[in-house]
Amino acid sequence: MRGTHGFSTDQPRRRRITLFAFGAAGVLIAHNLGSSIASLTGYSIFANLTISFVLASTVVYLVVSRVLWNLWPISKLIGSPPDISGEWTGHLYTDTDEYDDEDVVAVNELGHDLVKMEAVLRIKQSWDQILVELDGPNSPSKSTGATILFDHGPPTITYNYDNEGDDFQDELDQHAGTTTVEYDPETETLEGTYYTGPNRENHGHLIVERAS
Repeated sequence: MRGTHGFSTDQPRRRRITLFAFGAAGVLIAHNLGSSIASLTGYSIFANLTISFVLASTVVYLVVSRVLWNLWPISKLIGSPPDISGEWTGHLYTDTDEYDDEDVVAVNELGHDLVKMEAVLRIKQSWDQILVELDGPNSPSKSTGATILFDHGPPTITYNYDNEGDDFQDELDQHAGTTTVEYDPETETLEGTYYTGPNRENHGHLIVERAS
């Protein structure tokens, strides 16, 4: 998928086994494709049809990892993470200093005032690729790396992101940051915290729910 990047999980062994299974399936397809088609169609001309092991394995990998990865029982067999792809809408609660006192809606555990802002999270995901894009109130950001933990406890995604800033707002320079959210499949929500690097130096809370 265009623009996506890989992510790590807490099930690396199952991933290795799954990749081995993709290769094994490729071997079976490469060796039996011609005879199988000949048997199904009744035309012996197809008996000598062959494809390479690499091509067969690649096709199996693409079909399973891009199309079938989130369908049960395949998702269980290949150790798929929860499917959080789609659009999520909600709010950021940030400790920015750019708003008046009357805009403050809460105070976080560090004693910082928090301002509520609308936010949209868009996630592209497959079995081993992901991209998280956040449309915030001032400038968008995109993930550059991620980890999804789901083997023990509630599923959690932590991702690093880059924000190019806004050329028309001097205080919004390019900056990077990290977001960690917990996925609740019953309420279809993502909730957690984020913080930015030295070029921005703010942090806050993110709560979004699945819109599509």
